[in-house]
Amino acid sequence: MRSTADAIVGCDAQGRITAWNPAAERIYGYRREEVHHRPVRMMYPPDVAERDWQVFQKALRGTPTGQLRTVRLRKDGTRVPVRMSFAPIEGVDGSVRGVVSVAHELTGEIRSEARMAALLEATPDAIVGMDRDGRIVFANQACERLLGYRPGQLAGQQARMLFPEDTRADMVELGEQLFADAGLRARTTTLATRMMRRDGTVLPGETTLSWLVEPDGALLITATRDLSELRRAESRFHDLLEAVPDAITGVDQRGLIVLLNQGTERLLGRPREQLLDRPYAVLLPPEARERIDREVAKVFAAPSQQQHTVIYADVIRPDGVRVPTENNVTRYNNGAENILLVVSRDITERVTAERERARLAEQVERERTEQAMLRAQRLEALGQLAGGVAHDFNNLLAVISNYAVLLDDEVSELSRGDPQRWQPFVDDLAAIQRAAQRGATLTQQLLAFSRRDVNRPEVLAPAIVLENLRTLLLTAIGERHELWIDAATGLWPVLLDPGQLEQILVNLTVNARDAMPDGGLVHVIADNLRAGEAESDYQPPPEPGRRYVRIRVADTGVGMAPEVAARAFEPFFTTKPKGHSAGLGLATVYGIVGQAGGCLGVTSQPGSGTTMTVLLPATDQPLPAPTGRTGPDTGPVAAETGAAGPHTILLVDDEQEVRDSTARVLTRHGYRVLTAHDGPHALELVREHHDDIDVLLTDVIMPRMHGGELAEHVSRLVPGVRVILMSGYAEPLLDTDPPTHAAAPLLKKPFSTAELLRAVRAAATAGAAPS
Repeated sequence: MRSTADAIVGCDAQGRITAWNPAAERIYGYRREEVHHRPVRMMYPPDVAERDWQVFQKALRGTPTGQLRTVRLRKDGTRVPVRMSFAPIEGVDGSVRGVVSVAHELTGEIRSEARMAALLEATPDAIVGMDRDGRIVFANQACERLLGYRPGQLAGQQARMLFPEDTRADMVELGEQLFADAGLRARTTTLATRMMRRDGTVLPGETTLSWLVEPDGALLITATRDLSELRRAESRFHDLLEAVPDAITGVDQRGLIVLLNQGTERLLGRPREQLLDRPYAVLLPPEARERIDREVAKVFAAPSQQQHTVIYADVIRPDGVRVPTENNVTRYNNGAENILLVVSRDITERVTAERERARLAEQVERERTEQAMLRAQRLEALGQLAGGVAHDFNNLLAVISNYAVLLDDEVSELSRGDPQRWQPFVDDLAAIQRAAQRGATLTQQLLAFSRRDVNRPEVLAPAIVLENLRTLLLTAIGERHELWIDAATGLWPVLLDPGQLEQILVNLTVNARDAMPDGGLVHVIADNLRAGEAESDYQPPPEPGRRYVRIRVADTGVGMAPEVAARAFEPFFTTKPKGHSAGLGLATVYGIVGQAGGCLGVTSQPGSGTTMTVLLPATDQPLPAPTGRTGPDTGPVAAETGAAGPHTILLVDDEQEVRDSTARVLTRHGYRVLTAHDGPHALELVREHHDDIDVLLTDVIMPRMHGGELAEHVSRLVPGVRVILMSGYAEPLLDTDPPTHAAAPLLKKPFSTAELLRAVRAAATAGAAPS
């Protein structure tokens, strides 16, 4: 009694409670002491009190009762549904002493039944239950909407009335087999059915079968879903399929064609009956089948139903003609299985047009390459001409400068005695020297353009050079312009003459300034670049995979038309008014970058500004230890004064005017000078004056024997001799082995008297060099 889940209540003959188990406490909410000897009728709701009391009296008379479904009141006044049975309590003499009731709470069952009923009525499917004899036991409200019958109209009727005449016998026979064969029931869960409505129309449906076991036997439960809209959609789909001009083909996982439209027939040139259930692969070229199989397998294996891909392939018509097609392939479930839906389009015209565009692009690229080669050849020819002219012009400027200095010394002395007479001549000589210096600057630019500039490359850190030049660049662009310098972290070092890197930056910055007459921004950007295959917008194109430091100088100025940009690096070409520019600034940049093995690029549009890009090859050589030097020495050279001492200079130059004027300058400053017009003549003098020669001062470019070779011979004949090289024209003639003169001072023609004297004095007084 204590362990049962049902409430057990005992009452005496007057209906007073005498027994109350724990389940009664849980179900009714009263403790045992609260109800002891109280009337049981206090728990009867008014609406069932009289009926339930009569049942109690019947049990009191000794007659047991069956199950009674009723309600009772809890202590809190709420109603609890219960299923009860009553039985008399007999004494030892057989008389009825009271009544015992057993109550089972139905709250959970009622909720479950309510949920089941609500679910049954809420489902959109028509649900019908039938027994073994084919009679309809129950039907839900959806039967009225789908079949036109109210549930009460179907109960008790034969289920065969719900099937059309042409399928009725088969469906009745299937029902009998399902009731008889449990194995068939397990295998048959879904049927494609046709249900007949009350108005005689047919409902296409899909019916799901399930079974309910009742005490009276099993019931077959059918849930039929209306597929009318699906069938209409399928009909519209097929109509649309045929209306689409593209070829649409369905291919199953076996590779067979299971669906196609008229567009497929037109594309493939075959009628429908020759295509359905045929392998799609036979329509493809043999060499493409393996590739397409792989791509199709990826679509089938993809987790998403929306997975699709585009496949380009030729298809073969019956006459053997190959048609290029673009195929959008999508996985599609047709209700029974996953198939591939292939939407194909004939792209013959597109392929033809692309081939024509490719041909034209190739032709344009070929013409562009030819034009670039012609420009490069023209620039190379100009460079050779400029280099040769600059070499000869440098020698003339050296003669002019030397004799101007000699005359200036004489006239300055006369001017101190009679300034009124001789000062105008002093001024004239100063003007001659200034003109010579301007000529020297022009020849230096020409030599840089022709890649024959004399230079001494060093390993440089571009970021440090940029920062050291910030003040110089700000001065160069002026107050009306703004300068931004952005150098990336970790810039690779480059191998370049410091003065040449300064020339590049100053020339590009000044060029950007001049493109913005009303002011603007000059933006200098430096970063690292590893050249790729597509880096072709440079002159010359960079080597793929090579490391470069990229320096870009961008302005917001007037920009250039393409034909102007193509000639930007030509010497003497300028768009500035006459007298404002010699047109050598960008030509100098071109020569320096080319000599360093770098590349140049121009991006410009009229009105949109210009970006000049320099690619300098990165070097693997380590940066030198800091020396405290922050940049190239650009200050004026102080004149050397005082007695030179009894030193002998061997001066070698094939130009007599240069040789004579230089010798006079050195002689005037106290040096003994031996002169030779070429290398063999110089060696004769060495043998004759072996013990007297302290310094060899030789031109680099000479007939019969170049200066580097002469320096090697003289160094062997006169151990410890000091060497000074002169040149205004760089060639790989100094690359002798062993290069004992490699560290020798190098005087760039035309040099000033002060530069000459300083170099000679330093060499003559340096002492013997190691042999």
